[in-house]
Amino acid sequence: MSNRLDSYLKASEGDLPTMPAIAGKVVQAVDNPDSSIDDIRSLIEQDAAIAARILKISNSALYGFPSEIQSLSHAISLLGTMTVRNLVLAASMKETYKRFGLMEKLLWQHSSLAGPVAAMLAGYRGIALDPDIAFTAGLMHHIGKTALANSHRDQYEQVMATVYNEGRSFTDVENEVFGFSHAELGAAVVQQWGLPDSLVLTIQYHHSPERLTQLDEEDARLCALTTVTSLCLSKLGVGRSRPIDDLDLNEQPAWAFLDLGPHDVEPILNACAERVKESQAIVG
Repeated sequence: MSNRLDSYLKASEGDLPTMPAIAGKVVQAVDNPDSSIDDIRSLIEQDAAIAARILKISNSALYGFPSEIQSLSHAISLLGTMTVRNLVLAASMKETYKRFGLMEKLLWQHSSLAGPVAAMLAGYRGIALDPDIAFTAGLMHHIGKTALANSHRDQYEQVMATVYNEGRSFTDVENEVFGFSHAELGAAVVQQWGLPDSLVLTIQYHHSPERLTQLDEEDARLCALTTVTSLCLSKLGVGRSRPIDDLDLNEQPAWAFLDLGPHDVEPILNACAERVKESQAIVG
């Protein structure tokens, strides 16, 4: 950890995102083998807005169940506890923002849609990763940006303006302004939340392709998938002021690491665009 990141963490403790209360309880319950569907349902019901969002998402085109789901118990039994855990995280992550202006809206749009897109790509051809883990990695990969938007809002608006107007990378501009990147900060945040090491490493290195060969195979593939997900959304303009038309996915190291080639670009982008349309209920 760099000295400037360490100093930031100490100085900005009150501004760091904390896992929303109900989401934290649901994560613990799902991870507890003794928890029942009723235990998880009763936790979700403590927050009426999250409960309503889970039902809305369950009945959306994202899952396409043939009949309407009218109860949380039914949703949990059909979707499974891990999927519901991820949906609760997604439905509650807006709470991590202190404000919700245009900057936060763009950050939220990208992160919230990265979850379902990553889960979809986890099953593409030979990628073969756990879609629930991929969902969480996609959802959380930009939590460091949320932290910076909370603690240094004006400066981070300028960072985003520089990135968009000059075509530079977030990590380069963040390092110039803060001395560390959102990836490093995000890893520290999710580590404080007690999330698995695989997610910490994925968030820390999703902009560091040179690290892929140094990670365990499964962690490296999750990291590469998260990078590809984020790149695809950026190329489509999700969470940005406009699409990045000149971004060549086939030239990206993470793309090659997952054994993807030029013939995969069009089908993956089309699948991502379709999943984005289907997942609007999560962003709502």
